[in-house]
Amino acid sequence: MGESEDGDVEPIKATRLEEIKYYTSVTLGTLCIVCIFAFLFLVPFVLDPAISTLSHQFRDNPITCKASYVQAKIGSSKCNWSSCREGCTATMYKCYQVRVIYSLRPYVNGTKASAITDWVDLTRFDEKENSTVRDTPLLINIKGCGYPPTVNCQSFTEHYEQVMLNDDVFACYVSELNPWIVLEEYSFSETVGSVVASIVIPNGLFLISLIVLLYWYCPYCQARCHKYETQNDEDDIMDQKDEDELDLAEEDQTD
Repeated sequence: MGESEDGDVEPIKATRLEEIKYYTSVTLGTLCIVCIFAFLFLVPFVLDPAISTLSHQFRDNPITCKASYVQAKIGSSKCNWSSCREGCTATMYKCYQVRVIYSLRPYVNGTKASAITDWVDLTRFDEKENSTVRDTPLLINIKGCGYPPTVNCQSFTEHYEQVMLNDDVFACYVSELNPWIVLEEYSFSETVGSVVASIVIPNGLFLISLIVLLYWYCPYCQARCHKYETQNDEDDIMDQKDEDELDLAEEDQTD
């Protein structure tokens, strides 16, 4: 069967099912590797900031903020902190600083800063500024940094500079644990969604791919699965046999 007329052994051709299984295995193996690297990438850039944001317990509803200081600085000695920075790992050489005061009253669009008098007292000694301050930094996110195109610090600074010149107020979110931490934007549902997606999607795909590969190529796993199926079949046969015997016994009693 497997030999030609001249005695040579003919190569065994893979069936269509075996080819599908091979390419599927390669795809699943690649997916496992990609999921590992994706999760490692998501931990510092998505998961850690999201968990840090949730841990500060920001107010769900925006309050009223007023820009009190807007400045772009150049030089590592001048950049002790930053409201917005493009890049979270590089040395901070250029920074954009926006400081605010806020009122706990709910934000109402169109309100002028001059119409508000109940500003929260934020006076404290700031070690980074090495002086007593009466306002607090406004952060673009909990880390104060990000990457283009999501984060554009030039536009961020220009926007709040114009807001300050117009004596306008804007919505902001303050931490209930630390009154000196203020964010430009915050959404509890989006933050929780980021945490869940960062954990479930890569790890879920990794586990599904790994389980399929183990079932196909792990003899022990296959043996356990077949043993379980065989046991179920035997149980079904025994149950059917017991039912047949019970039916026969009932028929005998009837006769």
